[in-house]
Amino acid sequence: MSEYRVASRYAKSLITLAQEQGLLEEVHGDMQLFSGVCKENRDFTLMLKNPIISNDIKSKILREIFYGKVNAITSSFFDIITRKNREMLLPAITREFHLQYNIIHEIGMAKVTTVFALDDSLRADFKHLIGQFTGKKEVELEEEIDDQLIGGYVLRFGGKQINESLRSKLKELKLKFSKS
Repeated sequence: MSEYRVASRYAKSLITLAQEQGLLEEVHGDMQLFSGVCKENRDFTLMLKNPIISNDIKSKILREIFYGKVNAITSSFFDIITRKNREMLLPAITREFHLQYNIIHEIGMAKVTTVFALDDSLRADFKHLIGQFTGKKEVELEEEIDDQLIGGYVLRFGGKQINESLRSKLKELKLKFSKS
């Protein structure tokens, strides 16, 4: 079974349990915390994926980092995952959990790539634009900076892409000239 499918199933189980307990927001916060640790500390993520490190050690590390900072459901979930030797899937499970959380709360997701960091005004404009396209009241915007674009932006959401970058315009122009 693919990593995506396994992670998706674990995430769905955790979401269902959290909803039943009325703790979805808290568990979502825990998953965001875990995701932040993974993003900030590459060694932590590599440790989770390292087959040489025993499950007991990984479980102890998880408890040491997250004990007292996460809900009991999340701690138990980490223990179950490590006992089943699936700790390498935890980053994927947290991504899937967040995606499923956004579906439940009807939060649109998009990624914008620009040459510079967005200010609050541009960020609000992009969110409004995406909201119009998707019909979502709330939009989560992931931002990426890519100086290869030269100018403009690339916006991805819901399987669609709007490419208004100078780089793409120059490629189009080059293609037209090469055909002439």
